Amino acid sequence: MTKGKPVKALLKFSVPLFAGNIMQNLYNVFDTAVVGHVLGKNALAAVGNSYVPMLIINSIILGLSSGILILLAQMYGSGEKAQGCMGSIRTLVFLIGGGLACIFFLSAGWIFRAMGIPAAAARPAAEYLRITALGIPFLSAYNFYSAVAKAGGDARTPVRDMSVSCLMNIVLDYVFVVILRLGIRGAASATVISQAAAAGLAVFHLRRKDKNALAVRPDFKYVLPVFRLGVTSIVQNGASAVSMFFIQGVINRFGINEISAYAAAYRIETILTIPAVNLGASLSVFTAQNAGAKNFDRCRKGLRDGFKISVVFAAAVVVIVWAASPQFMYLLVGDEKEIVRIGVRYLHIVSLTFPFCVSLYLLTNFLRGAGEIAYPVFNTMLELGFRTAFAFVSVRYIGFYGIMLCRPLSFLISTASLSCRYFTKRWQGR
Repeated sequence: MTKGKPVKALLKFSVPLFAGNIMQNLYNVFDTAVVGHVLGKNALAAVGNSYVPMLIINSIILGLSSGILILLAQMYGSGEKAQGCMGSIRTLVFLIGGGLACIFFLSAGWIFRAMGIPAAAARPAAEYLRITALGIPFLSAYNFYSAVAKAGGDARTPVRDMSVSCLMNIVLDYVFVVILRLGIRGAASATVISQAAAAGLAVFHLRRKDKNALAVRPDFKYVLPVFRLGVTSIVQNGASAVSMFFIQGVINRFGINEISAYAAAYRIETILTIPAVNLGASLSVFTAQNAGAKNFDRCRKGLRDGFKISVVFAAAVVVIVWAASPQFMYLLVGDEKEIVRIGVRYLHIVSLTFPFCVSLYLLTNFLRGAGEIAYPVFNTMLELGFRTAFAFVSVRYIGFYGIMLCRPLSFLISTASLSCRYFTKRWQGR
């Protein structure tokens, strides 16, 4: 990524990531559709609420993965050998994966009581979370070892591994829920089995590339840099999950229709933001490698090219949402007209601020790739503090529209703040 046209480097790296994340989110959508059509809106509300604690889990795992990715990318960019880092990664897989699995398995019931979920959805939600918690060690292994491959410029192998896992999950979802009628337990079990397959494939490909990769003794001097570089992502995504926890509690006051509509619409929104997420991840690696080589002019050019790509993406999202959001909602919830109506209105409002959403991902990942730590964390607190406060206050006056508006408005404020930081050029001294 330190040579050639930045736009080509960004697209070459982000397109495989896009394919992998599309597959990963398609099985989430398929999972939602199966639950919504076969098990009904109470089960859909349960799965939707389960998504919130899973966000907290993912924020920690993906944050550390980001730290591994940036550290290794910087080491590769400066020509430093990265072999000693592998033992530390293996240790993190066991400690982080096992620790999170125990915590969320034991606290599932308390989490949903605190969120105020309706009684009809509380028990299946806790059951779903306890089973999916068993897959956290596999999720950790896949993401950590995939970060190793991505840091070296190989984004294709993790995509292939995830594609196999996603296809397996779709098949198992259908078998367990539709054919065997295992209910919410079947949907959760399908997820865990597919995560185990992804982890197994990631380890297999890592060992095929380097037989001794997993045999290296831990060198704990790499652990602190991984946390330091990943803390921005952990705090950003973790705070987002905590904010979502409180906002979901507000949503749960409205009833099953609003809960189900938000669960389905948020799944659709997540898929639509995948290109922005992957472009941001690509820019993070691009910036890390070029900042490691002290090529700051190329870093800036990469950001400019990222914005050019994002204009096309944002325009496409607006067109797709306004043309096809009713069909998307019917696909997930069936002939539930009130749920469809609420979900479509939500998607229409959110889509209009997608340019700010994309800008937020680009600027955050650019600063992280350049080694910025404190400011992206501060900015995340600003964004999520506003989002949560706006949701709590506004629903008293404008009802569910307060939920629909809280994310778009927070994107606008956060993007303005990050833009100011970029133009100070302080990131060049990191």
